[in-house]
Parts: sequence; structure tokens; C-alpha cells
Amino acid sequence: MNIGLLLPARKKRWESASLKFCSINITDGIDLIVCYISCPEAGSLFRAGAVKRLRARLDRILEEGNVWPVLEHPDLGGFYQAGDSSYDSITQKVAISRADEVVGSIRGLGNLASQEILVTGRPAYLEQAIEKFITKVKTLNILIPEGESEPAEAEKAFAETGIPVHITTDFDIVRRVRLWLRYPGDHESFDELPGKFTGTIVDFGSMKLIDTKLRKIYSINIEFSDRIKRRIGQQILNSLEKGVLESFIVAACAEAWNIMVPEASSMLGIRLSFKS
Repeated sequence: MNIGLLLPARKKRWESASLKFCSINITDGIDLIVCYISCPEAGSLFRAGAVKRLRARLDRILEEGNVWPVLEHPDLGGFYQAGDSSYDSITQKVAISRADEVVGSIRGLGNLASQEILVTGRPAYLEQAIEKFITKVKTLNILIPEGESEPAEAEKAFAETGIPVHITTDFDIVRRVRLWLRYPGDHESFDELPGKFTGTIVDFGSMKLIDTKLRKIYSINIEFSDRIKRRIGQQILNSLEKGVLESFIVAACAEAWNIMVPEASSMLGIRLSFKS
């Protein structure tokens, strides 16, 4: 599979626009085809005539090389994407599916097996959390709003493991735990609770790791393995926002291989990291 990447390359004003290609092997069966499009300055290719002519050349070359899908740098905009695309949802899917890896990468948490943790979020996420963490902690606390049904997985998990899942509507639970896994879609009334919590919040909704004690916030990111980073090179990686190329390639591979995004991320050796 050939995946395309369009990047701007600066040129002298009197030089004509040109295309330069290079191929980078990502892993077995996957090549990144990088196309450098020369332009005097960012945005110069937005002129309709220039875009149309270069698009025709690109279409022919990419079709002959069986290159698709294609990611383009935001400075180029207008060839294959109608604006900036957000790949945050890909990063979120990877992080949520590998939540145990996220937690395991946090320094200073200590031994989870001797701790209670708090989990909030939509029912489907609560059940995922129970399945992933029930055997890794002392007690799993699930905070739900008044009137909401308890997750069905809780009783099943206790029957299978003997480890209690504590379902509560008492907001004071935030004062008794030091790790809070906050999945997307928890009740709006929970928004006031971070101010009463002392410890670490893994917020999968905002993709942030929040240390309320030290008052530090880190973004949760995905990144290539060191081997793939070396193949691509820092110049290309630094030309795009962090996680964009990783998310694009993960999504492309998931579709090509007909598998879920989290599985594709694992097959590609994608890592999770934190950045302040």
C-alpha cells in the first residue's frame, strides 16, 4: 500500500512550480510517498490556476503509482482536502482502547493493586474500564448520576474475580481516591468535581493527563516507534502537528486491512506518550 503525503518546499520566485517525490518504507507492505510541492511562500498555491494545473499532474502521477489516501500539509490546502482535517478522534480511540497502557505509563502512581480508582463516563466506556482494570486494582469505583442504571458488567466482574465494583452516586468519592479515569460522556454535574479532587485525572474526553496536586497538564499523544521515526526523519515529522501523520497512517491501514483502529495501531507499533 502506498500512502501519500504532500509537503511544501520553498523556491525562488522566478522558478516554476515543481514536484519532487521520495519513497519511505514504513513497514512491510506500506510505503509513504512524499511529494514536495515547490512554492514561493505559504498560501501561494491557493491561486486557482496553479492548483488546477498541479492537481492534474498529481492526479496522473498518484494514479500511476497507486498512491492513496493522501494527506496534505495545511499550507497547501486545496488539492485533496477541503481544509484542515482533525485526527483527534483516531488518537482518542487508540488511547481509550489501550487505557491500561496509558495508566501504566504514568509515573508516581505506585502499585495499583493496593489502590482504589474512580471511573466515570458513558455506560459503554464504564464496561470497558471494568473489563480492563478489575484485576489490576484493589477496588473499582464507578460514579454515576442519580437515576442512571448500573453497568451490567459490574456484577459479572465481581462474580468472576471476587474484586468489588463499587457503584455510587456520592460525589465525596473524589476525596477518597487518587486516580480518576474520566471517559467521554460523563454527566455534566461532574464538571465541578476536578476542583475537589487531589490526584491524577486521565481525561479521555479532552485527551489530557491532569495532575491536580502539582497543577500540571499533559496532552495524551500517539507516536511512531523509534524505528519508524528514523525512517521518516524528524524534518518530516516536525512539519506536521504532533500525531497527525500517525493518526492518518493508522486510519489508512485500518481501512485497508479491514480492522479496527486500535488493532491497526498495535500492529504498527504505535506508542502512547505525554507532552506538557
